[in-house]
Amino acid sequence: MGTTRASLRAFARRYVIALLVAAVAMVGAVITVNKVIDQKVDRIPRVKLITAAAPPSGENFLLLGSDTRSFVKNQTQVDAFGNPTQEAGARSDTLMVVHVEPAAERTLIVSFPRDLWVPIAGHGSAKINAAFNFGPQTVIDTLKQDFDIDIHHYMDVNFESFRGIVDAIGRVPIYFPYPARDLKTGLHFFVGGCLDLSGTQALEYVRSRSLQYYSPITKKWFSPDPVPDIGRIKRQQEFIQKLAGLAVQESLANPLTANDVADEVVKNLQADAGLTKDDIFKLIDAFRTINPNDSSSLQFATLPWKTGPNQQGQQVLYVDEPAAAPLLDQLRTFNGSAAPKVAPGSVRMQVLNGSGRNGAAQGALDRFTELGFVGTGATNNPGGRVAQTEVRYAPGQEDKGRFVLRYISPQAKLVQDSSIKGADVVVVLGTDFQAVTRPAVSSGGAATTPTTAAPAVGGPTTTTAPFNLPGAAPRTGC
Repeated sequence: MGTTRASLRAFARRYVIALLVAAVAMVGAVITVNKVIDQKVDRIPRVKLITAAAPPSGENFLLLGSDTRSFVKNQTQVDAFGNPTQEAGARSDTLMVVHVEPAAERTLIVSFPRDLWVPIAGHGSAKINAAFNFGPQTVIDTLKQDFDIDIHHYMDVNFESFRGIVDAIGRVPIYFPYPARDLKTGLHFFVGGCLDLSGTQALEYVRSRSLQYYSPITKKWFSPDPVPDIGRIKRQQEFIQKLAGLAVQESLANPLTANDVADEVVKNLQADAGLTKDDIFKLIDAFRTINPNDSSSLQFATLPWKTGPNQQGQQVLYVDEPAAAPLLDQLRTFNGSAAPKVAPGSVRMQVLNGSGRNGAAQGALDRFTELGFVGTGATNNPGGRVAQTEVRYAPGQEDKGRFVLRYISPQAKLVQDSSIKGADVVVVLGTDFQAVTRPAVSSGGAATTPTTAAPAVGGPTTTTAPFNLPGAAPRTGC
């Protein structure tokens, strides 16, 4: 029993590496010996904060990716990250709340758009990322004041540490449908396909708010992001999912990888003074039963938002309060009961066609029923085409919705829908939909697939175009 538990913990620590890195904070759960864990935890710089007392059945971790340049000491770092005298202060480039419920085997990661216009605790109204200018306590207080969310622990990592952690794990394969660039972060790929990103390129990718693709058909650059902040959040979440499986594979193949990552983390990490080894193991236990080859085992969400009037000359977003209410309730609720087990035969499913392809819904439903699900019908989506496939679940059927996610390629979006009748889950096929497949082990590895070359930076004028342009590179290797 002791050996089995030790093996599970070692496996869990390696898996959590992925979340630690890509969520830009989740630290500590990567070492294999208790004594070493103590040493690593003791080396983490601490910040005295007022946090909520954690309930027995889970915790909320505030994860911040800071854009501070205070660590910059030489010209190489200036070239990579910017000059601290010109880009002073610190804002939260990434703000996520990780909600863990170990007994329920439920982990929810919620991204808060940095452009949300909210009251900053004690400092008037501003974009939510400005709260970090006044320190992490103000971020914690703002989340409590504006959203009634208790934060139990806090961690943040800066640019340099993020880059080092990715390089310690290895290059990460990310799919680009076309040649890509971001003139602000420095990202530039002359081909599309499944491309291996280094730590520097990964940083350029997850920070990109001005991403452009080059269409081989129109010979022009275009932006895929109607709202840049939201587009960036989606890329960050996809990066977490990709890195999760890769971290497990690399760490199991080479146990020293876990220790290398931990060393990179503690170089530029901060955490609350109350974070203990027990808290870290609670985080480990939350992920211990998650299938590392199944990205849907983690539920990702972005706080619902809406557009509105500019503020102080800035384009900002506002919280869509009715749509956000169910998600915020999840962050406030901790369930100590074990998660129910789901089998395909217990899921009643309807499929709606929002892909624009004739027969796609019936074909998908036929495949689902072959795999044991109970079909209740297939028809066109009343709302027409949608860009991303959605798995909508009726109230109380979240576990079935999360289960269905595992069978859809590429990754779909999970949404609660109180209007569902006669089914547990409704799958709305998007233009991105490819297939219904039995969950399989990730093959790892990534091949670079060239396609039409892009012109150098400073090429044709950027235009706006939809995602479903022809001529996209194949996904081979991703």
